[in-house]
Amino acid sequence: MEAPIHSFLVSDLRVKKQRFTIIRPENITEGYSLFLSNIDQKTVAYVRKFVHVFSAHPDIQFDAIVYLLSEAVKIVIDGYDFMCGRLRFNSEQGRFEIDCNAAGAPVSFCTSELCLEDLGEVTHPNPAFTQLCQPSESANPTLEDEPLISFQVTRFRCGGFVIGTAINQCLMDGFAVQEFVKNFTSVLTKGEMDFIPDADRTCFKARNPPQINYDHLEFLPSSEIHPNAMNFSPLINRNKDIWCKKMALQNPSEKHVYKLFTLSGKMLEALKMKAKDGGAKHCTRFRAALAHLWRARTAAMGNLNPDDVSTIQFAVDIRSKVTPPLPREFAGNAAVTTYAKATAKELQEQPFCELVRRLQDGIERVTDDYVKSSIDWLELHDGVACLENGFLVTSWSNIMGFGDLELGGGIKSLHGGPLVSGYVDVVTFLGHPKDKGGIQICIALEPAPMAKFQKLIGTVDGITI
Repeated sequence: MEAPIHSFLVSDLRVKKQRFTIIRPENITEGYSLFLSNIDQKTVAYVRKFVHVFSAHPDIQFDAIVYLLSEAVKIVIDGYDFMCGRLRFNSEQGRFEIDCNAAGAPVSFCTSELCLEDLGEVTHPNPAFTQLCQPSESANPTLEDEPLISFQVTRFRCGGFVIGTAINQCLMDGFAVQEFVKNFTSVLTKGEMDFIPDADRTCFKARNPPQINYDHLEFLPSSEIHPNAMNFSPLINRNKDIWCKKMALQNPSEKHVYKLFTLSGKMLEALKMKAKDGGAKHCTRFRAALAHLWRARTAAMGNLNPDDVSTIQFAVDIRSKVTPPLPREFAGNAAVTTYAKATAKELQEQPFCELVRRLQDGIERVTDDYVKSSIDWLELHDGVACLENGFLVTSWSNIMGFGDLELGGGIKSLHGGPLVSGYVDVVTFLGHPKDKGGIQICIALEPAPMAKFQKLIGTVDGITI
C-alpha cells in the first residue's frame, strides 16, 4: 500500500492560541550546567515533535483535562528539571551545554475550528501536524533562547484534542523519549513517576588523550564539508536559522514528492526468509527492510555508475553495548551512527542475504571500544555525517508503546507518534498502526525516481504492496 503524503491531507488546521504559560520546576538546584556528550552535540539544532490524539469524552470537561495536564507537567519537570534549562555555548570548551536555570517549559492551550475527522487518517504523517506542537512563541528564536521542551494542547470543535510535544534532540533519543512518555503516563494515572531519570552523560566523555582505533567512515571532518555532508556542527554557527541553511541535508523542492509505503508483516517475513535461505543469520524485520530499501532507493536514483559506492547510514542503540551497560533510567542520547557500503553493481547483482550481512557487519562493528573511538574522533575533528552517494535512515518502528499515553479515567490516546522529517536525504521508518509486524517508509524523491522506487519497493517474491 502506498499513498502520497500531501494529496488528500488538510494543510491548515486553523489553530488559534488561547492561553500560554511557562511552568518551572518547584525544586530548583541552583547554578549547575549539564554536560552534553559529543553524541548530543550533533543534535542541538534539531527539535523532535510528537502528537498524541484523543477522541472526545463527553463526561469529562476539557477544563478538567487542562488542569490534569498542567499538574502532571509540574511533577514531570521536577524529575526532568534539566529539560527546563536553555542551551549555552561554553566558549572556553568550544561546546554546548545545558544551563539548568529553570527557565521553564512553555505550555500552550489552543483551539481548532476543525473536527478530528477533518484531519483524515490521524496515523498518516501530515506536515500540517507541526501546527499542533509549536515550541516557541518567537518566530525566529536562537538556539540559546529556544525552550528545550514545550507542550501544546489543542481542542477540536468535536471535543477531541491533541497533546503536542516538542523536544530538543540533545535531551534524549527515541528510547529515552519512550521512557519519558511512560513516566508522564504514570504521573497522569498514579500521581507519581515510575522511576527517577538520570541525565548524567559523563560516561560518554572523550578520553584524554583521545584514542582513535578505527576508520570512522561514517563521519566527514567539518573542515571538508561538501554539499552531501550532513552539517550540524555546533562550532559552525550558533544561530538556528543560519545553521539550518548551511546544513547540506537537501530540503525538498517543489519537484519532490513525499510518499508513504508499507512493508507488511507478511512481506518482511518473506524478506527475512530470503536472507535466512542465503545463509544470513539473525535477520530482523528492521534489517530486512533496510536491505530492501537500500537496493530499491539506489537503483531508483540512477545517479551512480556500476563501480560507484552507495552508503546507507542508520543508528544503533548502544545501551547494551557499552561497559557498563546503561540503565533504563538513562535520559540522554545513547545511539551512534553506523553504515554499510556497496557498489551500485553489487547492490543489484549480489544475493539479498549479502546485503543483510553487510548491514549486520555495520551493527556488529559498534562495540564499546568503537563507541569510545567514535566519541574521541568527534572530539578531535568535530565531524559531520558523511552522506556522499548515500542516505540516512531514522527509525521509530522499534519504539514500542510510544502511542500509549493515558490520562486516567479510561482516557487513552487513539494515536501517538513522531512527525516525520522533511529532508530528501533522510528516510523515516515508522511502526504500522494496524499491522504490528509491518513498517511504514516515509520517503521524498523527485517524480521519476519515485515512480521507479514504487515498482522496486512494492514486490517481494510475489507479495505486492
